[in-house]
Amino acid sequence: MVEDILTQEEIDLLIKAVTQPHLEIDIEEEEKRQEESRYDFSRPNRFSKEHIRALHRVHEQFCRTYSGYMAAKLRNRVDVKVQSIEQILFGDFVRSLPNPSVLSIYKVHPLEGYAIVQFSPDIAFLLHDRLCGGDGVPMRRSRSLTDIEVAVLKRQVLSVFSSLLSDAWRDVAELSFELDYMESNPQFLQVAVDRDAVALITMRFELNEISDMISICLPHRTLEPILKNLTHIRMFESLQQPDPARIQLLKEQVRAAIVPVEVELGRTMVSVGDLLDLSTGDVVVLERKKHEALDVKIGSMTKFKGTPGRLGQRLGVVITNVLEPADEGGQDDE
Repeated sequence: MVEDILTQEEIDLLIKAVTQPHLEIDIEEEEKRQEESRYDFSRPNRFSKEHIRALHRVHEQFCRTYSGYMAAKLRNRVDVKVQSIEQILFGDFVRSLPNPSVLSIYKVHPLEGYAIVQFSPDIAFLLHDRLCGGDGVPMRRSRSLTDIEVAVLKRQVLSVFSSLLSDAWRDVAELSFELDYMESNPQFLQVAVDRDAVALITMRFELNEISDMISICLPHRTLEPILKNLTHIRMFESLQQPDPARIQLLKEQVRAAIVPVEVELGRTMVSVGDLLDLSTGDVVVLERKKHEALDVKIGSMTKFKGTPGRLGQRLGVVITNVLEPADEGGQDDE
């Protein structure tokens, strides 16, 4: 029978076992070694393990920044983490996407190529609902976004996404991700051919106990000019040698930031009836003695103590004490 015919490898092993009986040959181990050494030319490995680790580091940094920004914007906890990074073919990536999807195609300047960011319609609608004042309840049935929803998503989500992604790549190369167009049908993507290798970064997005995936597709052709820079060594060197110009710019931006400063003269509680009966000349007694220091607040935090005063024709307050962090007042409950 055909199954009983020995392969050339099995014949070689038998000859070796007869001529060298002192050697113990494990046929299963030999077959396993040969299996591991096979190379699939239809799926070439364009990204090395070092490249994958560097991509993981870049996008972990992006996830931390983007999570903090969206949490502040939505006033809710947002958690974005890198789930996996793998190398696949562009055709496999397109076939794995649901229809409809929210696909954002970015130009990657100064490189010649594109990057694709994929949101599910559920996440896109959830973000739109929260940004417009809703409770963030997911849709019962997935659908394509309307023009208004797309406009809100572009202005409030995708523009920031591209900006923070550019910042995350700055340690590798000065890249700028510019939104080119959006698409809902994956079959209409024409940024690469099916046989092109791509790096697929999958991130888990969590908001209001709702979890879904966000994908970033980076074709090898796009990243090829900067792959030599995509190493841990270059990134660690960049972290150890911060740019003095960027540090100075950050200091100037912090110093130029505008914060509200308020001086609280005192508090009191009155009934609605007494409030309605107030008239010109009435005195409202506050719960603070006239010689007691006033609270000077930065935003909602009590940072200084001071006394009222006058500078020319203008009223003011003289700072008499700077509170330690442990003594600073928290946010008001009222």
